[in-house]
Amino acid sequence: MKIKFLCAAFFVLIIFSGCGTGSRTLESSGTITVNYDDTRQIIDGFGGSNAWTRLPNDPYTAQRLVRLLYSRTDGMGFTILRNRIPFRERLAGDNTPSHNDGFLVRNNDNTYSYTVNEDGVKTFNLDWNSWDISSTRSLIRQIQNLGENGPERLVIMSAPWTPPNNRVTRWKEDVTNVSSRLNFAIDWSKPDIWGRLKRAHYNDYADLLGDYVKNFEPMMGHPLAILSVQNEPNWKADWESAYWSGTDLRDFIKIIAQRFPKKNITFSGDIYNSARLGNTIGIMMPEFENFNINFNEMIKPSLDDPESERIISHIALHQYNAPNDPSSRAGSMEFPDIIASGKRFWQTEVSGSGPHLPSGSGISNALFYARMIHWNMTLAQTNAFLFWWLWTNNRENDFPGALIRVDDDLIIAADRLYAMGQFSRFIRPGWRRIGISTPRITGLYSSAYKNPDTDEIAIVIINERITSSSVTLELQGAEFTNLEIWRTSEKEKLKQSGRQRVSGNISDVHLQERSITTFYGRVKK
Repeated sequence: MKIKFLCAAFFVLIIFSGCGTGSRTLESSGTITVNYDDTRQIIDGFGGSNAWTRLPNDPYTAQRLVRLLYSRTDGMGFTILRNRIPFRERLAGDNTPSHNDGFLVRNNDNTYSYTVNEDGVKTFNLDWNSWDISSTRSLIRQIQNLGENGPERLVIMSAPWTPPNNRVTRWKEDVTNVSSRLNFAIDWSKPDIWGRLKRAHYNDYADLLGDYVKNFEPMMGHPLAILSVQNEPNWKADWESAYWSGTDLRDFIKIIAQRFPKKNITFSGDIYNSARLGNTIGIMMPEFENFNINFNEMIKPSLDDPESERIISHIALHQYNAPNDPSSRAGSMEFPDIIASGKRFWQTEVSGSGPHLPSGSGISNALFYARMIHWNMTLAQTNAFLFWWLWTNNRENDFPGALIRVDDDLIIAADRLYAMGQFSRFIRPGWRRIGISTPRITGLYSSAYKNPDTDEIAIVIINERITSSSVTLELQGAEFTNLEIWRTSEKEKLKQSGRQRVSGNISDVHLQERSITTFYGRVKK
C-alpha cells in the first residue's frame, strides 16, 4: 500500500453495526466472554528499532513516516523506540574500514580517549554527533514534534550489539570451550564480529556504558529508560555481535551495580516514573534470539544472585523460532519462572519471512503477526511487543525485516504494521490485560484489555478463517456503553468501520474473513 496522505485512512463515515454484512444471516461461532474484573499483566507498549536507519531526507516525508508510526490519533500509536549503541570499529587496513561508527573517541594511536578520577573511575569521550546516534536524535525530535498526538510516554531503550574492540585495544578475546556452534576466533580485520569481552575490561565497559546512560538525556533531548546489556548474546552472526554466557551476564551486571552509582546513576524498575528522575535506569537482559532459551543457563544465574537481581528490571527475548503452522502459537511459550521473578517481560525483536511464516507483506503475513502478539500477551504474558526495523530504505519489493519501506517520497506499509496497530493504537501504556474465554475454534483468537484509571476497554479478535462469522461478546463485571469497530483485512488498513450496537453486557458482532478487529469503547460498572 502506497501512502500519500495518512489521514485519509482513518477518517471514515461512522455507521452502525451490520456494516459489511448486508442482509446475510451468519451462523454464530459462539460466545466470547470477557471478565472485566479479572486483571492480568500491565501493558508497557509497542514499537521497534531504528538501528542503522535514517529518516528520509525530505522533511515532509519524514514527518508522515513518524506520524504513521507514533501518532496515537492518526497512526499506530507506538510508544517504544529501541536504538543501537554504535560501538562498531574498523581501522585503516581493516575489512571495510568505512564501517566505523566513531562514537567512542580514539587517540592517534587508536587507543580510547578517557580521563580517570581519584577513585579509578574512567570517563570516556563520546562523539554524540556520530551517524547512528545523530539519526536517533533526529527521530526523537520528530516524535516529540507530534506533541499531544504523540506518545503519552515515549520509552527509549538502548542496546549494544558489541562492546568496543579493535586490533589495537583488543577488549575482546576468542570464544573457546563453549560449543562447536559458538567456538570461533576473532578475525581482527572485523573486530566487531563475535568475540567475548575480557574480564579485565568489565570495569572499563561498565564505566563506558555509564557515560552513555548519564549523558543520553542532555545530548539526545529525552530520558533513556532502559539499558540492555547485549543484543543476542548467544548468536554468532555475520554482523557485529558478542558472546556472553549466563554467568558472564551475571558477573557483568554485578559490575554495573558497583560502577554506575560512582557516576551518580541509580536503578529502578519503574521505567515511566524513573525516566523523569534524571540518572535513573532500568537494566534489561539477556535479549536472547529465541523464546526457546535455556532459562537455567542464561537467565537464572543473574536472578539467583542478589547483587545482580536487584538492578535487573526487564527480561527480554527475541522471537525468531516461530513455525509456519496455522495452528501454532507463533513461537510463543510460557515462562512461569520469568513471571514469578516480578521483572517486566518484553519481546524486543522479531521479523522474517520465507519458511518461518507467511511470506510477503499482505494479510496472510499480518494475521500471523497478530496471532504472535496474541499468544505473547495471553500465553507468555509479555508486557511489550517490538518489531525489528520500523522502516527500511532498501528498495526491495518484499521487506520482511521492516514494517515500512520508504522509497523517495513514497511510504509503503506492510499489512503487519496495521496488525500491530490493532493493538498499539488502543492499548496504551499502563493498560491491563483482562481475562477472556474464546470458543475452541481453529483460527479464532481474542484478547481483552482495560484502562484501570478510566472506563475504556479494547477487545481484539483475530479471525484467520476464510469465512465470515458472527460471535456474541459477553462482558462480566460491567456493561458496554459504546464500541467502535476498527478493522484490518485484505482491503481495510486499521479502518474505523462503524459503531457496534450494544445491549447492556451483550453484543452480537460480525467478524470478516481473514481479519483483525478491535472493538474499542467504554463501559459502566
